[in-house]
Amino acid sequence: MEKKDKAGRAIPFTMVYVKKSTGEKKEYSNCRLSSIHIKGVTVNILLDGDVEPQTFRKCLITKFNGLSVYL
Repeated sequence: MEKKDKAGRAIPFTMVYVKKSTGEKKEYSNCRLSSIHIKGVTVNILLDGDVEPQTFRKCLITKFNGLSVYL
């Protein structure tokens, strides 16, 4: 998620995220990491086509680049 290319730009990735309020799973592709909050609980991710990054709780990301993840 934090990897960058030779020019210093974030490398795009895919993820599946579970919305805490509804339990709905949403798949996002071509995401780019914008920043990690100081306490490390959330990350700001720029979604494909968006101008502003959105905040996601890391523990609710269930897949990263097609691999299941557990925190």
